[in-house]
Amino acid sequence: MPEANTQDLISTDAIKDGTQALHHDAWDVQEFDRATSTWERLAGTMTVARESLNTAPALIRDLFWSFHKRAPRINDQARLKAAYEINRQIVEEVMQTSEWRQLRESGSVNDAMLSAIATIGASEQALRSLDPKECKQINQLAAATEAAEKFFKQVEALSELSGQATPEQAQELRAQAEKARMSAKRKERIAARLAQQLAAGSEERLSAIRQAARRGMSEALVEAEATQNALAAFGGGYSRSGGEGDGHRELNAQEKFALAERVLRSPKLRAIAEMSGRFKRIALSVQKSKVDYPPSQITSITIGANLAHVLPGELALLADPATEDLFYLKFAERRLLQYELIGHEPEGRGPIILAVDESGSMKDPCGPMTKEVWSKAVMLALQSIARRQRRDFAVIHFSGTGNLRVDLFPKGNSTPDEVIACAEHFFNRGTVFEEWMEKALELVDESAFEKADVICVSDGLTEIEPAMQEEWKKRRAVRGMRAYSVLVGTTQGEELLHAISDAVFVLDDLADDLPALNTIFSV
Repeated sequence: MPEANTQDLISTDAIKDGTQALHHDAWDVQEFDRATSTWERLAGTMTVARESLNTAPALIRDLFWSFHKRAPRINDQARLKAAYEINRQIVEEVMQTSEWRQLRESGSVNDAMLSAIATIGASEQALRSLDPKECKQINQLAAATEAAEKFFKQVEALSELSGQATPEQAQELRAQAEKARMSAKRKERIAARLAQQLAAGSEERLSAIRQAARRGMSEALVEAEATQNALAAFGGGYSRSGGEGDGHRELNAQEKFALAERVLRSPKLRAIAEMSGRFKRIALSVQKSKVDYPPSQITSITIGANLAHVLPGELALLADPATEDLFYLKFAERRLLQYELIGHEPEGRGPIILAVDESGSMKDPCGPMTKEVWSKAVMLALQSIARRQRRDFAVIHFSGTGNLRVDLFPKGNSTPDEVIACAEHFFNRGTVFEEWMEKALELVDESAFEKADVICVSDGLTEIEPAMQEEWKKRRAVRGMRAYSVLVGTTQGEELLHAISDAVFVLDDLADDLPALNTIFSV
């Protein structure tokens, strides 16, 4: 006999206990319980809220379902206990806002993490807007209603017992039942009075709650986007479109929560994640536009920035100092005259080596971001290319003498922890080129890294030993290696880099990085 599916054992009948404003069933309860058991922040919000308002846990569940359920519906007012009426009002106010719709459109539907983020934002602000006096009244109303229900149950039980007892016992039981009935009625009157008091200031209260909830949801929108960026950047197997997550396996809920929390706690990782999204889009666009076959036959003349295909007349501009700047301008604007070629054989794609300067000055800003954040975002985009195309990828972290670290990603594969460790690493020393160049040559000598594309990002150098320059040039030619350099925020060392690179980019402002990125991501 086949084993029963767990899903089949969970009832989909609506739960009607008078405490929840939204229609819900056991599946909804299970999803919420999973979220609270997985993410401590949501569980903590529940605990803190309960300390001041007894009905707050029910409100938090309602808000979670409003973001998570595909078609949330509010229960009839008559089905709710009086103390929970304010929850219904709050949920109604929230569901009428543009922020609520934006959060659902951003991906909260059927996504426990984004629903939790939205719930925390809305509930914390909404509950904070309630006056302590109002919270006390709601708690008293809940207590009075619960006591009345308890007494009415006693009446029912005592009445049933009296029908089975002796005459003498029955008389005593009926007396107890009447006493319980009077107590229940008294609690009902107290509850009615409290409900009336709360209703008197409802309009003003709801206006304050609505504004507070909107602020909370606006903050949640920012956090939701940052969370999506974090998961997409560092291997969360997550994308807004619900795709394969950039080649990573899908992480489970607990792994997603843990990864998002780790990234969001780090301003640097958060900034890298935000920037990497743009870089990955550029990289994908550049890779899609590449010719699938190696150029072998000239068909016409076109314009672009492919140095291998530039006409000799354009290259001649570099020979005259008076026209050299014109060449670089045309290169940056992709307006160089070049041969248009077609190919006939599939083009091989070699490994990628990225050398990242981690001298102390790389922490300095260069336009809208720090140099380090820019270089690490480039790293994530290049790794994405390597992973999609199953190319070996290496990151060489370098700084002063003896400061060298290599992160290897065979076929571009990695775990989130490995990617984060690579992005977080920073030497914070001086700048020495020879050691990373020697390490790059060692990698290129390995069969896996033959015909590698080597990219260096630095914010300036003073010298490279002549012997290393010569060795670099010789081994590049033998191993079919291409080299590109990016100087960030300086021109120091530009001439040296031209001597060892196929192309050099000087970025005075990282906001003007598109020409460099187009070349880097064409590898």
